[in-house]
Amino acid sequence: MICAGVLAAAALTLLAPSQPGYDAWSWLVWGREVAALDLDTAGGPAFKPLPVFLCAGLSVFGGAAPALWLVVARAGALAAVLLAGRVAWRLSGGSRLAAVVAATGVALSSGWWWHGSVGNAEGLFLALALGALEAGLTGHRRAALGLAFGAALMRPECWPLLGLWAAWLWRRDPVMRPYVAVAALAVPLLWLGPELLGSGDLSRSSERARVPNPGAPALADRPALESLVRAAAIGFVPIIALALATVRTPRAWWPAAAGGAWVLLVALMAEGGYSGEARYALPGVAAVAVSGGVGAGLLYGRVRRRPGHDIGIRRLDRGVAASIALAAVVACAVVLLPARLGSIGGELARAGDDAALWGSLDDAVTQAGGRGTLLRCDVTPVTGRYRGPAVAWALRVHKRAVGFEARSGAVVLRSRIRPAAAIAPAAAPGEVAGRSARWEVRVPRVGAAAGRCAD
Repeated sequence: MICAGVLAAAALTLLAPSQPGYDAWSWLVWGREVAALDLDTAGGPAFKPLPVFLCAGLSVFGGAAPALWLVVARAGALAAVLLAGRVAWRLSGGSRLAAVVAATGVALSSGWWWHGSVGNAEGLFLALALGALEAGLTGHRRAALGLAFGAALMRPECWPLLGLWAAWLWRRDPVMRPYVAVAALAVPLLWLGPELLGSGDLSRSSERARVPNPGAPALADRPALESLVRAAAIGFVPIIALALATVRTPRAWWPAAAGGAWVLLVALMAEGGYSGEARYALPGVAAVAVSGGVGAGLLYGRVRRRPGHDIGIRRLDRGVAASIALAAVVACAVVLLPARLGSIGGELARAGDDAALWGSLDDAVTQAGGRGTLLRCDVTPVTGRYRGPAVAWALRVHKRAVGFEARSGAVVLRSRIRPAAAIAPAAAPGEVAGRSARWEVRVPRVGAAAGRCAD
């Protein structure tokens, strides 16, 4: 029932302008290719098995697949918020305040709304990870392993943590050993097998992940430090600070410990050449927020159980200390909340701008005569950077078939990645065959040596 409600809520978000982002377009392209047994991963971002396989299933719906993927990704983001509250409620011994604070902490994490809006993996990954923790806490070990297996097919950073848990499970529960063994073999197979078939290079995804975007922490003088600084800016400080209250409470600090290890691993990977961007640290920071919710519940419990004896000079009553701590957190939250809500508005505005960009691509292609007309001379489609996967989806070609250097004889799809950005490709020979709100399609002039795609 809850799953159906989450899916329905995610579907309702499509009433607002919605389009996938760069990574999601790549998964949609590869999913379509997997379904057609024609996978080509030589171009694009790092391959992620679970999103690609899900998109392969959605590909049977044709042009509706992008919208359906957004429903899945957004449902994952919504489920992660709810599961954060559920886990915090359980770890705090049933505190409703803990559940509300934890869920709020995840929802207020910088970038959360943006990634959910464009169908990135962060929300769905955290939902699987928290679902695995919830299942493990309630003794449903097979479900926990299945959810953890799904999380391992989305982000390799979780492998060390899941490996430790799998080793513990192997020792404690012999019945689970066959399942653990299958999962341990299937994870690398599903990551590397499709990459080998699609590009012929087992290390292609890893090498691609070591090509940082402009401004990434990997390009800083101290990549690890820069990555940690950016990670620190993700969480809502008052809620993250509450995690300190769980230090002496068994199990309550588990999410914070796992989240902290995650953030540290992302920083160390940045030092090793991987990008170290804030988005990769987001699941770890959100996990710390879960412990923050538990901390809020614990502090409130101490306030309610405050003893009635007088406070001596050498001994500060725990109830008074908890009251002071909660008051400080609330005051800090009141001060910082407007800015964080403003940043969420900025994230949604950016997602809306992306929806306007990608939503008008098909209109330009259709006005230019459609895919068959544009590609009938076997020309190379050319577009600006960071637009390749969406163009590959619209034209039904492999990602590596899309070029970035405009030249005579090419079909050029030009746009501004942001309204104030320069149009790219900057120089485009040929004549305009189609336009939309954000795109211009240029084709070779009639009689051009490279082909007669305009006649």
